[in-house]
Amino acid sequence: MPHLAIDSNIFEHLLNPAWNVDSHINRLLKYLQEERFDLCVDVNRRIASEYDRVIVPIIKNRDEGSFERYILSYWMIYSTRKKVAVEENDERMKCIKGIIVENELVDKIFVYIACSEDCKLITNDIGHILSRRTELLKKTRKKYRGANTDFLNSLEASRI
Repeated sequence: MPHLAIDSNIFEHLLNPAWNVDSHINRLLKYLQEERFDLCVDVNRRIASEYDRVIVPIIKNRDEGSFERYILSYWMIYSTRKKVAVEENDERMKCIKGIIVENELVDKIFVYIACSEDCKLITNDIGHILSRRTELLKKTRKKYRGANTDFLNSLEASRI
């Protein structure tokens, strides 16, 4: 099965017209669902906890028949999840911590998982991840990630 990591901000931005220009996030999440992508999360449930804290309340507040509730429910409740072990003190994580220096553990875990699983991370986090994309890819190349690893914003991801 194909797999990827999706930052919680993508699910939040599904409901924000300023971020979801031309409903591209709607189409992206629907396409990924139809293609049966597995959602990569960490075995320690830090990502799942963030999803529960941020996204689950959004689902509960949406109209039952809405597309947004349907697609968010799929990704939060029904999608297959690939659980990935994250070693917080290994060399891969040390490289990531050297670039994302802020106390943003979940952001570091998203990047770690994308590198570890050689997959894409879809995120709209400009401050911690996307603005540092080149440096993250450079520092993790060869030993700490595969050739398919990348960090894409939602608009870029909707074009693949």
